[in-house]
Amino acid sequence: MIGTLNGFSSSVMMNVLRNNSSLMQDLTIQLSTGKKAQTYGGLGRDAGMALDYRSQINSVKGYQSSIEQAQVQISMMNIGLERIVELGTEVSGSATGTQYDITSNNRSVAQATSGTQVREMIGILNTEVDGDFVFSGRTTDVEPAISYDRFVYGYGGEDGLLAVTDERIRADAGADGLGRLDLSVAGPTMTLSEEATDFGYKLSNVTSTLSNVTVTGPGGSPASLDVTVTGVPNANQLISFTFDMPDGSTERIELTAVQGAADAGEGEFSINGTPDTIAASIKDVLEFQIGKSVTSAGESASRIQGAMDFFMTSGGGEPKRVVGTPETATTLDTATAAGKPTVSWYVGDNDAQVTSRDTAKVQIDNRLDVSYGARANEDSFARQLAYMAAFSLPTYDQNSSVDEERYTTFADAISSGLSSVHQGDVVKTTLTEIGVASKVMEDAKSRHYTSLSMLQTALTEKEGINDEEVAAKIMTIRTTIESSYQAASMMYNLSLTKFI
Repeated sequence: MIGTLNGFSSSVMMNVLRNNSSLMQDLTIQLSTGKKAQTYGGLGRDAGMALDYRSQINSVKGYQSSIEQAQVQISMMNIGLERIVELGTEVSGSATGTQYDITSNNRSVAQATSGTQVREMIGILNTEVDGDFVFSGRTTDVEPAISYDRFVYGYGGEDGLLAVTDERIRADAGADGLGRLDLSVAGPTMTLSEEATDFGYKLSNVTSTLSNVTVTGPGGSPASLDVTVTGVPNANQLISFTFDMPDGSTERIELTAVQGAADAGEGEFSINGTPDTIAASIKDVLEFQIGKSVTSAGESASRIQGAMDFFMTSGGGEPKRVVGTPETATTLDTATAAGKPTVSWYVGDNDAQVTSRDTAKVQIDNRLDVSYGARANEDSFARQLAYMAAFSLPTYDQNSSVDEERYTTFADAISSGLSSVHQGDVVKTTLTEIGVASKVMEDAKSRHYTSLSMLQTALTEKEGINDEEVAAKIMTIRTTIESSYQAASMMYNLSLTKFI
C-alpha cells in the first residue's frame, strides 16, 4: 500500500500541488497588478482587440497633447490680438481728441504716444511661445518684425519708412505743389486736367449751381474738365470740385461767387467783369485752394499711402517706391524695380502660395486638421501699423498756422482710419478666425475625453480582472493546496518547511 502511494499516485499528487502553487502565484500577480496576464500572449484571443484599443488610446492621447500645445499658442495670440485692437482704438481716440500742443521735439504728445504704441504692437507681433514666433508664419524660428528705429530710419544702406513717405508726398504734390493737376484758361473757359501719372489728385466729380456757366466733364484719360462762363453768375452761387486722393479718401474744394473783392483764402471768386475775367478768377482761386489743400489734406493722404506702400507686403510683396525723381515721376513700382534699396519691416515667412492660417496646422482627430497660423504682415495688421507709424513721423511748428492746419487734417485722417469701422473690425475678423479654430479644437478635446473613457473601459475588460472573482479563486486554490499538502504530508511525513 505504501509502495503504491510512493509510485504513480504520489507523482500525480505532487503535480497537483505544483500546478495549484503555480496557479496561486498567477492569481496573486493578477490581484497585485490588476492584469489578467503580463504579456499579450497570455490574453489569448483577446490580445488583438486589446492591442487595437491601446493603439486607439495612444492616438487620442496624441491628439489631446497636440490640441493642448496649439491652444497655448492660440491663447497667447488672442491676448495679443485683443491688445492690438485696443492700441488702434487708443491712437484713434488720442488723434481726434488732441489739441494742437507741440512739444519740444516738434511733435504732439499724441504723436509721441503713437510711436510708443507702435513699438508695443511690434512687440506683440514678435510674441514667442515655447520657442516659436507665432506671427512668423512657417518660419517659427524667425522673429518676424524688426525694430521701430530700424524700419523708420532704415539701416544697412536701405531706406526706411520716413524716406518712403517723404518721397511719396513729393511725388503726389508735384514740382509746382498743385497735386499733379494742370489749370489753364483760354477766353471764357477754364480747363482743369490730371497729369498722366500714378500720383496726385484725380478728378472725380464737379457740381455747380452757377447760372450762365457750363461744366463739361470730367472725362477722358487722363481726366479733364472745362468750366465755360457764358454770362455773369449770381452772387453766392457755388461750384464744387471733388478729387480722389492717394489714400482712397476724397477731397472737396468749394468756390463761391461774390461781387466786388474776393478772398481766395475763403474760396471766393469775383463775378465782376466779363466772362473771360470771371473764368480767370475761377482759375486763380481754384489754383490757390488746390495748393492750400496739397499742403494739408494732400500731405496727409500721401503720408498715409506711403506708409501703406511700405507696410503692405503680404503674399510675397515688398515695399513700393516712386520710380525716378519724385516731383516728375510717373510710376510706382517695387523697391527692387525702382532701384531703391528699402528695408523690409517683416522678415518672416511670406509665401504667396500658402495662406496665413495654413502656416500652422494641428491634427486634432482622424483625418481632421485645423489651421491657426498667422503672419505679422497680414493686411489687417499692416494697415494698422501704417496709420500708427505714419502719425508718429511728421514734425510741426507750434507757432505756424499752416502747420496747425497740416496737423489737424492729418490727425483727423488718422483717427478716422483707425476707427472701429475702418480698422478695429478688420483685426477682430482675424481674432474671430483664430477663435473658431480654438472652438473646433475644444470640441474635439471634449469628444476625446469621452472616447478615451470608453476605450479605457473596453481595454480594462480585455486586460483587467475582477478583484472579487480573483480573490474567490485564490481562496479556493488555497483550500485545495492546503488539502493536497495535508495528504502529501501524511504520505511522506513531510513538514511545510521540507515541502517548500
